[in-house]
Amino acid sequence: MSSDNKITFYDIASGPPLRTFAPNPWKTRFALNFKGLAYQTQWVHIPGIDSLRQKLGCPANRTHADGTPFHTLPMIQDPKTGKLIGDTFEIALYLDATYPDRPSLFHPLTAGLTAAWNAHVDGIFTSNVMLIDKMPFDPSVQKEVDAIFAKRAGVRSLDDFKLSVEQREQMFVAFEAALGDLAKAWQHTGGTTDYCWAQGGKQTQQPPPGREQGGAFLDGDEPAYADFIVGAWLKMLEASMKPEDWQRVRGWQGGLWGRLVDALSKWSEIK
Repeated sequence: MSSDNKITFYDIASGPPLRTFAPNPWKTRFALNFKGLAYQTQWVHIPGIDSLRQKLGCPANRTHADGTPFHTLPMIQDPKTGKLIGDTFEIALYLDATYPDRPSLFHPLTAGLTAAWNAHVDGIFTSNVMLIDKMPFDPSVQKEVDAIFAKRAGVRSLDDFKLSVEQREQMFVAFEAALGDLAKAWQHTGGTTDYCWAQGGKQTQQPPPGREQGGAFLDGDEPAYADFIVGAWLKMLEASMKPEDWQRVRGWQGGLWGRLVDALSKWSEIK
């Protein structure tokens, strides 16, 4: 297929080799791969995102604390319809609406619920993002990227976010607890009883007899966009954490998060 007929997917450039590592672009890459759509990746360094979106006429979908525009990726440009879309969740909705003959990202009448899930999951991982070691930006733009992230966070330097050994361990414990609560959705419980998590990763209670047990995906043998949301954040941790820290997270909740990432590998191709 000619490149002129392919969707252009604008993703954040990493250091070599080029690969997806940020969570929102991962959500879109999962979605494109799952639907089996032809696309090509346009890699963009973070300092160039503002000028690119302005050049293409794609308005910012966020704002900084001071009210100034906050330009992010991903974006997609679809030659079939001429549409340019620059919000991750809106991209997923667009792909289902425009290509209904391909596998569906959303179960029927679940867009609102998935939007709430998206916000909840983003909140959990964002609150613990300081546990990453280093995101794999290209070294040639690292200083510019650090300045951009410091501005977004409202601090003078990213050094302000450095944690002590004790603080890091406390955050790991809190993160495990938060993911343990999230894991209830895979066990189809969702109540207050800690069937699938207790501090230290131990199961103090088991689901009652006859309770349906979930697999790698939330509902069924195939993923939905809700699975891609969590998987995208886990892929970011995989790319940005120290290997020993990532192995620690993979093993939480009986290895659920490792199983999810492994199960999503079918749709993880970087084109």
